[in-house]
Amino acid sequence: MRLELPELEPQPGADPGYSANPMLRQKPFDQASAHEIAAIEKLLQRLALRLAARRSRRLVPTPGHGVVDLRRSFRHALASQGDFLRLARRTRPRDEPRVVLLYDTSGSMDPHMRFHLSFAFALRRVIHGVEIFAFNTSLTRVTRAVDPGRLTRSVARLAATVPDWSGGTRIGACLADFVATHPHLIGRATTIVVVSDGLDLGDTAQLVAAMCALRERARTIVWLNPLLADSRYEPSAAGMRSALPFVDYFGPAHNVESIERLLRFLR
Repeated sequence: MRLELPELEPQPGADPGYSANPMLRQKPFDQASAHEIAAIEKLLQRLALRLAARRSRRLVPTPGHGVVDLRRSFRHALASQGDFLRLARRTRPRDEPRVVLLYDTSGSMDPHMRFHLSFAFALRRVIHGVEIFAFNTSLTRVTRAVDPGRLTRSVARLAATVPDWSGGTRIGACLADFVATHPHLIGRATTIVVVSDGLDLGDTAQLVAAMCALRERARTIVWLNPLLADSRYEPSAAGMRSALPFVDYFGPAHNVESIERLLRFLR
């Protein structure tokens, strides 16, 4: 069943990812000017920090500052003949999600790829449980291949080293390769995020088998498609149509607002 996310309006100053300029948050990536590109990338990096700052609901013991744990404090006091030598405390640890991001780097995704990689590697810098892959006609793990501080140079290096960058797409073969070679990255706590327009040159039966395997082992499957920005879009391409029955959330991926929706979903 696909999930529909509520539309939430951010309050000025209340969120580290908030932009006072809604035009910038709604600006399509493929229409951004050179000046706007840098500003949009800063917003995406702040979104990554927002997710990294999230705290768990559970309380765990801490040697530092936190909420006083009276039960443990009394136990410590009994061990020291009733003297409260120190108060036991608990705090909420950072709640780090386990996320695998799989980015379609075929030619049709070129206008959006810089922005998505900016967010992905900013996320990786602050959350260790994030893995990043590029795929087109083959799969490449790029988790440690990009320096977030030198994104332009890093993207250019990836374009030169990732096989068939800006070429065609065989989504089924690449997802099957991921399932077969990286099973340790897929678990009941893992969210799989595929960013692709679903325009596939490969075997749809292979895509169905790979999506079925992911569905059985992962916690959640998210598919972001920049073509959803167009209200007239219908997922009629064979690849996209084959993948959708296994997807929990199908959403757009064309501007900052669409990435904000993903952030809420990961939470």
